Amino acid sequence: MTSRHVAPTLATAVALLAGCASPGDREPARDHGISTDWVRIDQVSDFRALDNRNLVLYAPSRRQAYHVELVPACHGLRFADRIALRGRQGRIGGFAGDAVLIERGGSPERCPISSVRRLDEAGLEELLIRHDQRDGDEPAADETEVEIPRREDDD
Repeated sequence: MTSRHVAPTLATAVALLAGCASPGDREPARDHGISTDWVRIDQVSDFRALDNRNLVLYAPSRRQAYHVELVPACHGLRFADRIALRGRQGRIGGFAGDAVLIERGGSPERCPISSVRRLDEAGLEELLIRHDQRDGDEPAADETEVEIPRREDDD
C-alpha cells in the first residue's frame, strides 16, 4: 500500500471508530449552550426560580447548586411553590425529554430543559446578581449605592 492510500484509509477508520462510540461515552461540548453536567433527581433538595427561563437546583444540599436553563420560557415558573423534575435514568442534564413540570390551571405544564450547569460559589453569586436575586443588601458589582440624607427645610 502506498502512502497516498494510507491517509484516506486511516481517516476512514478513525471516522468509523468515532461513530461506534455510544452517545453516553461522549460529552457534548459546552459551546452553543449545550451542557455536560447533570444532577440526580432524587438528590434535589430545593430550588430557586430566577425567572421563567432560569432555575437554580440545590442537590444534595444548599452547598451544591446547578443552573438549569429552560427553552422555551416556562410561564409561571417564577411563582411556582413546587416543581417536578422528569428525566431518564433518574437524572436531568439537558437531554431530550428532560423537563421541569409546574402546575398551571389544574394541569401540569411541561417545560423542556436545554442545559444543566454545575455552579461553584462564585458562579452562583454571579448568576444571582445577574438575575437580581442576591441575598442581603449589598449592591451588585456594576451598581452604585449612595445614601442621601433627607434634607430638612429651613422655612
